[in-house]
Amino acid sequence: MLFLIRQVLVTFRKLFPRGTHRNRAIWLALIATIVPLTQLFVIRIFSSMIMHNQHESLLHAAFNFCLFFLLFGLSHLATYWQKTYRVKVFHAALASRGGWRSKLTESWDWALAFETNNLLHTFTQVLVLAVYFIIIYWQAGLVNFGIILLTMVFTKSMFKKQVATQEGFALAQKKKEDVTALARVGSRIKSAEMATLVASAGFVLSLAVLLLFSFFDKNFPPADAVLLFLGFRMQNSNMGQTSASLMRFARAKALSEAPNKYRHLKLDEDEDEEEIG
Repeated sequence: MLFLIRQVLVTFRKLFPRGTHRNRAIWLALIATIVPLTQLFVIRIFSSMIMHNQHESLLHAAFNFCLFFLLFGLSHLATYWQKTYRVKVFHAALASRGGWRSKLTESWDWALAFETNNLLHTFTQVLVLAVYFIIIYWQAGLVNFGIILLTMVFTKSMFKKQVATQEGFALAQKKKEDVTALARVGSRIKSAEMATLVASAGFVLSLAVLLLFSFFDKNFPPADAVLLFLGFRMQNSNMGQTSASLMRFARAKALSEAPNKYRHLKLDEDEDEEEIG
């Protein structure tokens, strides 16, 4: 996992110069990390309200009711703001780099910025959620953390292969060699889905462990069990998004760096056309 994080941080430092641009990008990543924690807290409040204690006062129930809807609304507003404002942050950061770049290279820089930002906050989310789960119920949390590490080892191997594949595609493109869309898109999607499949298997294993602990530990609060179930599900969604984003990151990185890496070929870059998606 450290290898993948280093890859993302190196690109992040390259795309976002030190100062205002980098600080804004970091704040965007932090907001995106706080949102799922807020959502888990909302789930915890909702679970407590559903499984309410008969001795709970009306005032306490009303407070939880108001807090639930307040945090629920704020988390969605924060997500909307983060996803729309980051476009301005990316534009300012990329424009500040200076130097001439073709429209194609600029487009791949934009794609790389989006994927770098996505990976930065998804990696942070996975780590923060894993620690949070350990705090909630350390036995299941530690098993879950081990599953995450094993999943990321497999994802790293798929990422390395995809980087080599995409660099091969970029070189072939510069040499005007024909590379079919089936090969370009199919390779990326297959790698992403294989990593997602392994992450899903890890999710099922985490649920099995959670069920075992909830069955044998009579002191396991039901509200915490519901929280961990939904939290593991959220984590699995993040892992799937991370897999797909990593493969897009590999593609964008290879094609963004291609003009400098293969400059000695002196081919007309403006003739290279590829859909970015």
